[in-house]
Amino acid sequence: MKYAKLYACLLSFASTAVSAQILPAAGQVITPVTPVIERLPSNFSRLREQVENNAKTKLEKGSLATQTLVSNTISGVTPRFTVPNASTILSVDGEPIIQEISVEDGFIAVEKEWLFMGEESDIDYFNHPAISVLEKHFMSSLSKWLFRVKVEGDTDTVSLIRNSLPEPLQAQVVRNHIYLSQSKREASLPKSANEHRSVNHAQTESTGAEDSHTGYIECDSPLRMGMIDTHITSDHPLFSHIQIEQASFLIEGAEGSSEHGTSVASLMANVLPPGSQLFNANVFYTRNSISRGATLSALLKGINHLASLQVDAINMSLAGPNNPLLMAAITQLDELGIQVIAAVGNEGPASLPLYPAAYPQTLGATAVDSDNRIYRWANQGEYVDFAALGVSVETALPPNKTIRQTGTSMAAPIIAAKYACLLRKNKNRQSALALMQRSAIDAGAPGRDTVFGFGILLR
Repeated sequence: MKYAKLYACLLSFASTAVSAQILPAAGQVITPVTPVIERLPSNFSRLREQVENNAKTKLEKGSLATQTLVSNTISGVTPRFTVPNASTILSVDGEPIIQEISVEDGFIAVEKEWLFMGEESDIDYFNHPAISVLEKHFMSSLSKWLFRVKVEGDTDTVSLIRNSLPEPLQAQVVRNHIYLSQSKREASLPKSANEHRSVNHAQTESTGAEDSHTGYIECDSPLRMGMIDTHITSDHPLFSHIQIEQASFLIEGAEGSSEHGTSVASLMANVLPPGSQLFNANVFYTRNSISRGATLSALLKGINHLASLQVDAINMSLAGPNNPLLMAAITQLDELGIQVIAAVGNEGPASLPLYPAAYPQTLGATAVDSDNRIYRWANQGEYVDFAALGVSVETALPPNKTIRQTGTSMAAPIIAAKYACLLRKNKNRQSALALMQRSAIDAGAPGRDTVFGFGILLR
């Protein structure tokens, strides 16, 4: 098995003690876990770097197996990095509130809006007649101020000011990028939730968290999960065994939705033990009938909110461009001991890397079907860490029905809950990650690969 030495190194940190916990009564607050996080950020980054270097070395040496894998995954499809056309987003009253524009590398952003994160006094740098400050927000968990500014004239004005900033601050002036949800409906009729035979915490057959390469991770202690998505229809029958709390960070007047968040949350709920708490940050506005977008400013405020709640892990079923402020926020979460699990994206094997999944501190989640075949439009690359069922899965549909959904968005919440289960058992992030790798069913090329990552985790 490739990377056996790496696995052994990680497993050497694993804790063997598992403490029993009593399920909390309804409404009882679950105490945040305080994980052992010493040396994790550097070790996890080194893990990703080592895998990347190994892959590059094999390609340079003309590894037939690797070349065949790449050829097979790309042939037969015409994947391209495509982002929906920029739109004018109207408020619920019909007034324009967000003007999307196409920007570098085909991504989309809010027209003439830029973000800056720094000290409160740094706003003085933007004292310019062509720039207005739309919003300032203190990010308590990140210990920074977030400023959202608008350029009244040419965007070059922002470039001019950026160049006049002290060097450490120059990279903190960025576009207000837009990130998109990563799923789509299947062509099937919705059913009543009462007709839906879900695989939940009581029905899952498991051989235990410590069994090697079974794909199963048993979860028996209530979790404290975070999620960044749309609003959740919390009174759906599939949520009867968990507690849901929500906060909204939508731009005022923006039309939101509940479908995507409710679907993602229902898949996570299938794994969560009774009494678990799910804290949701609502950041997505409705772009059209099939697409939802989140501005970076809303996303950052959602991250800050969940960090303050000391959740076990945060699920992000969204994807978009690399952005220095998003990277800084993910890095800060990592330093706080909060693991981010993110969908790798649905742009196909030849897509550019999408974020936050491609950051080294994040666990990148990809999707497989019921036969453990990779979703044909899932992104592929060195940033893929784990796979889970995400093709034609039945999920909750507001108000009380179910529907089939597909995408890497649907796999991410399963992986997020599995990680949190192991964190609660071991109180150690390195141990949790090592046990996830040990439990994953190897698929594709032997060992870790760019399609399935370390392997498949089963519900």
